[in-house]
Amino acid sequence: MSLRAVLLITLQREPGTGYDVLQRFKAGLAHVWQASHQQLYRELDRMRGDGLLTCETVPQAERPDRKVYRLTEAGRQALDGWLAEPLAASPVRQPLFAKFFAWERWPEPARRAELAALSEQLEQRMQTYAAIEAEWFSDPETLTPAQRAPWHTLRLGRRLTETWLEWIEEVME
Repeated sequence: MSLRAVLLITLQREPGTGYDVLQRFKAGLAHVWQASHQQLYRELDRMRGDGLLTCETVPQAERPDRKVYRLTEAGRQALDGWLAEPLAASPVRQPLFAKFFAWERWPEPARRAELAALSEQLEQRMQTYAAIEAEWFSDPETLTPAQRAPWHTLRLGRRLTETWLEWIEEVME
């Protein structure tokens, strides 16, 4: 998945500023995509240059002007084209796995510290998933199919994270 596709998805329902898009990421897409402020703003500018977005500058008193981005027809077509294309399974590109091929040279204290730190990060991710679920998906039975689809991705993210945590435990033993 590319940042461009995620931005098209994020702006499909309503226009927004870069800040708005970042907040939408945090609220709903944090479990599927992450991007820095710089990456996001660079891609928004590229997309505008490619004719996928328009940008309306809204003056503000005592604050910098707001730039509100909106999908163009070309942006909607690009989103539709991306959605229609089947995705290939992503290769597992995990630098940590490469270290396992040098197990005998990887100092045990460094190995244990790295796996403990990863475990802590994954536990934090689980807390983030729980917060997202509590805020957005507290009653899954009442969700429409469109609302249920992101909930399914959240559930998959939790399962994958649980698998990682179990794997780390297994390796640590």
